[in-house]
Amino acid sequence: MWIFTTAGFLSIVQHMGIPTHFQVKARTPEPLERFWPEHDIEAIGWADYRYRITIPKEEVVPVITEIIRSVGYTSFKSQCENDDDYHRALVRIWSVMHNYQRGFEGA
Repeated sequence: MWIFTTAGFLSIVQHMGIPTHFQVKARTPEPLERFWPEHDIEAIGWADYRYRITIPKEEVVPVITEIIRSVGYTSFKSQCENDDDYHRALVRIWSVMHNYQRGFEGA
């Protein structure tokens, strides 16, 4: 699952070897530090997602729920304008998904 937050991008997947855990991955350490500060972040130079934590599922669900519950803005991208690089990436992703949507118009 991909989740874009105002603090950064997360990829949450089942841990390959631990059924009770997720592996929460990120492109930068900031979202992991913000949402799970008590967990050590593993940095893997060769991995597609360099930064990751292995964490029990029951510790992830309430954090994601709170992220959703705290949404009070009407424009996600505008909430991320303070980080130029992240904002530019979000605009590019928005554009790609908009083009994807256009393929279904009139269908």
